Amino acid sequence: MPLFGVTFITVFSLIFAFIFGTVLASFITCTAGRLLAGMDWINEHSHCDTCGHQLGALDLFPIFSYLLLGGKCRYCGAKVPVRCLISEVLLGFVFVAVVILHGRIDVIMVRNLLLAMLMMGISFCEIDGSIIHEGFITAMLVIWIGTLPFVPDLQNYIADGVIACFLICGFFMVISYLRTSKGRECFKPGFIKLMAVYLLYTGLYAGVAFLAVSFIIHMFVKPFKKTIVPAMSVCCLIFMCCMTDRMDTSQIHGYITAVADYIRVF
Repeated sequence: MPLFGVTFITVFSLIFAFIFGTVLASFITCTAGRLLAGMDWINEHSHCDTCGHQLGALDLFPIFSYLLLGGKCRYCGAKVPVRCLISEVLLGFVFVAVVILHGRIDVIMVRNLLLAMLMMGISFCEIDGSIIHEGFITAMLVIWIGTLPFVPDLQNYIADGVIACFLICGFFMVISYLRTSKGRECFKPGFIKLMAVYLLYTGLYAGVAFLAVSFIIHMFVKPFKKTIVPAMSVCCLIFMCCMTDRMDTSQIHGYITAVADYIRVF
């Protein structure tokens, strides 16, 4: 359903997207923290990290609870990290941007919103614990498989993603092997897996572009120098949301022809 035909639908959708984003930001930051701490992220009740008191409904409203309580725990007065507020506002605006860029309400838009949430969780785990959690990668792969029936030009979409995985991830694996043989630090397996899943979504051309931009941001933007994963997540989401038809049959044929010509040389 197109978003920008009726004003009421447009405004309602954007407001709902922002609220939904703040709620999921609160959920994913809590989940990332529990995963890093080795806690049960499903059945464990939300509680204050300082006093351990179980939080009530009034403590769990995104943004509003933080502002009304002055950024402190209602029970012990301990400060709540400001990152909780920032992440809720940030993902709220990211959800609004995704909805605007996609321009219509459908399964692919919902997929992109869920991916934005998972990308935030992946980034927090990497920033706080230097871990790319397998659970987030698995969830992204499940979403990719589950939404395939709703993707136009399915065969080319899958072929593009698989080719991107083999070529780009293969290149990074070779680089890792060469660096290891010289006693240097190599790319972590979790990083390769995460990149492979991202490439399934973006395909080859957009994948090369988002990785290039990610490495540039990683090298020159100070907040991203510690780890490249947040920059990758942001760039992947932007490129994925801005893409329309990733590639056509002629491009697939071009890949196959190029590989065949290369093999004939040898």
